[in-house]
Amino acid sequence: MAAAEAVGSSDTAMKRAQSSGSALGLALMVAGGAVLGLGVLWWLTYALSGEPSASALVFVVFLSLIVAGPLLIAGWLLRRRAPAEEAQTAALAERRTILDADAALRRELVRELDQVVAHLPGVSAGDAAADRTQRLLVDVRDDLARPGYSAAALLEGTAGLSRDQLVSVRRYDDLLTAEVRRVSELGPRGGDVLAEAAELLAQHVAEREALLGRGRVAAALRPQEMLEAGLAPRRRLDDPVRLALEDAVSYEGSDYVVRGVLDYFAGGRRWRVYQLHDGQEERWLEVRGDGAQLAMLTRLSAVPSVAGDSATHDGAEYRTADRGAATVSIESAAGRQEGILVEYRRLTSGSDVLTVEDWPDGARALAGRSVAREDLDLWTKPAAAE
Repeated sequence: MAAAEAVGSSDTAMKRAQSSGSALGLALMVAGGAVLGLGVLWWLTYALSGEPSASALVFVVFLSLIVAGPLLIAGWLLRRRAPAEEAQTAALAERRTILDADAALRRELVRELDQVVAHLPGVSAGDAAADRTQRLLVDVRDDLARPGYSAAALLEGTAGLSRDQLVSVRRYDDLLTAEVRRVSELGPRGGDVLAEAAELLAQHVAEREALLGRGRVAAALRPQEMLEAGLAPRRRLDDPVRLALEDAVSYEGSDYVVRGVLDYFAGGRRWRVYQLHDGQEERWLEVRGDGAQLAMLTRLSAVPSVAGDSATHDGAEYRTADRGAATVSIESAAGRQEGILVEYRRLTSGSDVLTVEDWPDGARALAGRSVAREDLDLWTKPAAAE
């Protein structure tokens, strides 16, 4: 409670200081202008009366350089800082929102996990999976109940969190909320599925705590994926992850228009999938690792069955390269929807890629192959003013 009051008092004090600094700058400029104006009017009265004197001119110069000049300069400097102060105020408000949302989120998730743990059956001897599930959920509940970061450091901006990282914190909030809801729905008879969901939840809680406490962002690619991506010298690219609706992509002689943007967030692993259409055929462009992994995919009419860590498609055997749960934001001409929990599995067979996803309204599968950046031509729709 004392820490929260200290944070609130520092928040209020900072806002007052910024507001008073801007007002003081305006006041100094007005005062300097008034002094300068009075000096000029006084000099004009002497000049119009036909009795100008050197002493009157010296007095006006004295007012301008010694009194009005410093007032105007000081006021201008203070006013010049106004945009920076506004940016600081906006960042402060955003960090404050993160703190308030974090406190509310922790209370909600701890309450739900308490109910889940209370309804778990007693662990029988030799049931290692059930024992691990129970320990994971109890540890997650305890971690959420005791924040491992300094609220004052986060609010003051000394925690090292950038604006993009603050956005990631909010996406973690959606991800954890969806995962805890899923754990609650699975209930005590979730079995192996509940154990897997508990492991994912524990992983994402740990990543979020590391982000809030140390500003540490989880790796976008697994170590082996980073090594494989480094075998072929490809430059890291930003353009594919900046595609927007109505942009165009050319591939193998066909021109596709971006009709949908799917933004996946699975903790450190974030990627985008673009829905492309050329008027007849639908394709999907998957962009992972800031462009280190690109794949052109098509949607399958039937979802292949996955047995263990492998699946068979078109006579080829695919092995699981990544699996987990992610929240997805969808943007299309129909609007925008955020925070959709999707269980995904990404399988590979050489350069071939197979993704199997379980959405709230059904399963879907995409298959295709990896492509190089040089295989794609990207065309951005001009802005309205261009």
